[in-house]
Parts: sequence; C-alpha cells; structure tokens
Amino acid sequence: MRFPTLTPVAKAQLWGLLVGTALAVLACERLDLGYRVMLISGAIAWVASERLLAPRLTGSDAKTVALAVASGLAFPWIGVATALLLNAIKP
Repeated sequence: MRFPTLTPVAKAQLWGLLVGTALAVLACERLDLGYRVMLISGAIAWVASERLLAPRLTGSDAKTVALAVASGLAFPWIGVATALLLNAIKP
C-alpha cells in the first residue's frame, strides 16, 4: 500500500491542524467547554478555507508554508472561539 505524496504546503497545514487541534482540545478541557462544538466549528472553518484559501496556497516557498502552518493552527481556535461564544450566551 502506497501513501499519497503530500506537497510541502499540505504537510505544513496538516502539522498546523494536528498541533492546533491538540492545543484547542486542551484549552476546551481546561475551560470546561464542549468538544463537539469546537470540533464541528473548526471543521466547518477548514472546509470553508479549502474553498477560499486553498487555490492561493500553491508553491513551496517559505512564505506560503508559513501561511499554511498559521492557517492550520487557526482553524481549531475558531472552534474554541465559537464554543466560548455559545457558552457565554447560554441561558
């Protein structure tokens, strides 16, 4: 079985997603937030960015790879922000 070959941008975004999700889950645990809201919101943000941001993330220069890492780190934190917001407006 052969694994697919990932581009440097895909590897950078995958690394950012894994590290960002781990840190976001830890934050949700410490802040007593729901994991479901965080994971679903982060996944929706990632899918939306694949539609809008992915066509621009081509190449393998340092700026593009850094943007891919930053975007990968940001998506789970969008989920944490959504969970915090929903927790704040909960009756």
